[in-house]
Amino acid sequence: MCNTTIYISLGQSTMVPSRKVTIKDIAKVLCSDRNIQNTVSSLPVITFNDTEQDQAVITVLKLIELIGKKYPEISVEAIGSPETIVYYRNLSYTKKLTGKIKAFALLLLAFFGTAFSIMSYNGDAGIKNLMLDLYTIFTGQTNTTGQIGPLLGILAYSVGLCIGMIIFFNHGINNKKTDDPTPLQVQMRLYEQDVNKCIVVDSSRKDKTIDVD
Repeated sequence: MCNTTIYISLGQSTMVPSRKVTIKDIAKVLCSDRNIQNTVSSLPVITFNDTEQDQAVITVLKLIELIGKKYPEISVEAIGSPETIVYYRNLSYTKKLTGKIKAFALLLLAFFGTAFSIMSYNGDAGIKNLMLDLYTIFTGQTNTTGQIGPLLGILAYSVGLCIGMIIFFNHGINNKKTDDPTPLQVQMRLYEQDVNKCIVVDSSRKDKTIDVD
């Protein structure tokens, strides 16, 4: 057993549905001895006090300490992130419904805010006058009063703008041609990484990080 090595790998963050968190809930464990691997995976790490939601920052050194207490003669190799953020979520029906209502309200704000921004831009750029000029160029008619041509141009511009945004963000299409992440997904992942770094730093400054004694 002295030559046995346990490998553990931590990710940047993970979400658990149970208040009682074990090593297998937050890390990947690998060992040539399956009995040792199963025992290590089942070691308790933390029990959240809140019954619905909470979070904690746990370092890989804390996991190594827990494993060392159980198997002091076995070496442990850490791979991946030096710490992980554990999110515990077990929301009640009321809070889930409240969250959905808030998300719907944010969608409405984003929709009307984007629409207002686009209309403001079109107003500043003079899109309406541009459509009138294009109508005159292609038809030779200078009198556009009561003509349906400029209206059709504005309608085509609006539809093209919508289709262009869907294609650019690569959303709204179930079968994408490539597996490349969309610009929105890239920005969301970058935002998630920044949030994780901020949580780790704040937890360290407040001395709330679960680390070795």
